[in-house]
Amino acid sequence: MSASELSSGESIDRRGELKAVLAMSAPIVISTCSPMVMRVADFAFVATLGTETQAAILPAQMTLWCYIAFAMGLVTAINTFAAQALGRGRLRDCGAYAWQSLYLSAFLGLAGLGLWFLFPAIFSLVNHEPRVQALEVLYTRISVWAILPTVAAQALGAFFNGIHRPRVTMMGAVESNALNIFLNYALIFGAFGFPKLGFAGAAWGTVIAAAYLTLRLLATLWWGETRWTCATRETWRLDGVKLRALCRVGLPQGLQWLSEVTVWAVFCTQLIGRFGTVELAATNVAWQYVRIGFMPIIGVGQAVTSMVGKAIGQNDPSRAMRYARLGALTAFAYVTVLSMLYCLKGGSLVGLFNGDATVIRIGTKIMFCVAAFQIFDVLGQIYYHALRGAGDTKWPMVMITVSHWLVVVGGGSVVVWLKPEWGSLGPWVVASVLISFTGVLLWGRWRSQAWTRIALFAADDDGISESPSAKAGHSVTEEATA
Repeated sequence: MSASELSSGESIDRRGELKAVLAMSAPIVISTCSPMVMRVADFAFVATLGTETQAAILPAQMTLWCYIAFAMGLVTAINTFAAQALGRGRLRDCGAYAWQSLYLSAFLGLAGLGLWFLFPAIFSLVNHEPRVQALEVLYTRISVWAILPTVAAQALGAFFNGIHRPRVTMMGAVESNALNIFLNYALIFGAFGFPKLGFAGAAWGTVIAAAYLTLRLLATLWWGETRWTCATRETWRLDGVKLRALCRVGLPQGLQWLSEVTVWAVFCTQLIGRFGTVELAATNVAWQYVRIGFMPIIGVGQAVTSMVGKAIGQNDPSRAMRYARLGALTAFAYVTVLSMLYCLKGGSLVGLFNGDATVIRIGTKIMFCVAAFQIFDVLGQIYYHALRGAGDTKWPMVMITVSHWLVVVGGGSVVVWLKPEWGSLGPWVVASVLISFTGVLLWGRWRSQAWTRIALFAADDDGISESPSAKAGHSVTEEATA
C-alpha cells in the first residue's frame, strides 16, 4: 500500500477496478464493433461478386465516412458529459445532454444528404478504373441515407455508455447486425423473395439496419428506465447552454475524426489506388483485419472514456488514471494475440477473402505492417479516449491532424515517388510509423496531467473556472500514473 493510500485511510481494490473495466468494456466492445461487423459483412458478401467490387467498396465506405466521422465525433461528446454528470449526481443533465446530441444528429444527418450530388465528381478525381468508379458512386448514393440514423445511433449509444448502461447499446447493436447480415444476403442474392440487387443490396441492407438501431435506442430513451432516472421525458427541450457546451467539446473531436478518415481515404484511393485494382483489392482485404484489430480497442477506449469521466465527476483523478492504465493493459492483451496471428497466418487470412495469388502475396506483406502498428495503436486509442473522458479534445485534434497529413499523406507521397517499386507496401510502412508516433504522443499527453485543469461544466456552474478535481485539491499520485 502506498503512502497516499495509507493517508486516505482506504486501500485501492485493484481487482475490483479491473473487473469494473472488463464489465464495462465487454458490452461496449460488442456495440462499438457493430459498424465494423456491418462493413466486414458487406465486404464478405460483395467479395463473391468479383475483384472490382472488392476494389470499390472500401473507397466508397471511407469517402462517405469522411462526413459521418465528423458528425459522429461531434455528437459522441455526449459520453463525456453524461459520464461526468453521472459522477456529480446530476442525472437530469444526463437526459438533457442526450436530447441536445439528438438535435445535432438530426441537423448533421439532413445536411449530409447534399453529398448525393457530389459523389460522381469526388470519384472522378481519384481516377480509378471506370467500372470501379461506377460502383463507388452507386454504393455511396444509396448509403447517404444511412447518415442520419448512423449519427443518431452513435449519439444515443454514447449516452447510454456515459450513464454506465452499455448493455442497452450492445443489445441494439447485436440485433441490427443480425438484421444487416440477413438483408445483405437477401438483397444481394435475391433470397427469401427479396429482389436481387447485387452490389447495391449491401448498401441498402446497411441503411435499413442503421435505421432499426436508431429506432431501438430512441424507444429505450423514451420508454425505458431513463425516463425516471434521467427524466428523459422532461428534458427534451432545446438548451442553448448545453448545446454550445456539447459543440465546444465535440467540435475539435469531430474535426479530428473528419481529418483522420479523410487522410485514410486519400491513403486508399490515391496512394494505394495508383498501383491498380489488384493492389487496391489487397489493401481492402488487409483493411478488414485492421478493423478487427482497432474496433475492439476503440470499444475498450469508450469504456475508459465513461469510467474516467465518472471518476473525474466524483473528484477522483487518481482513479481515472488507474482506469486508463487497466484499459490499456486489457487492450494490449487482445492485440498481442491478434498480432501473432497476423504474422503467422497472414497469407491464409488474406486468402479467406480473395484467392488470387497476387492479392495474397501483396496482402501477406501488408499484414506484417498491421501486426506491428497495432501494438502502438493501443497507446493511441486508449489514452485518446481517456483524454476525451476528461474533456481534453483540442490538443489531440491539433496533434493528430497535423501528424496524419504530414506523415501519411506527405510521407506516403514521397515514398510512392522515390520508391515506386515498393508498390502499396511503401505507404503502409509510412502509416505504421505514423500510428506508432501518435500513440506515444497521446500517452505522453495523458501523463502530463494537463487534463486535470479542464472545467467541463463551467457554463452550467455559473462561471466556475476550475475543474472539480482542482477545486477539491486532488493530486494524481505517481502510484496511479499509467
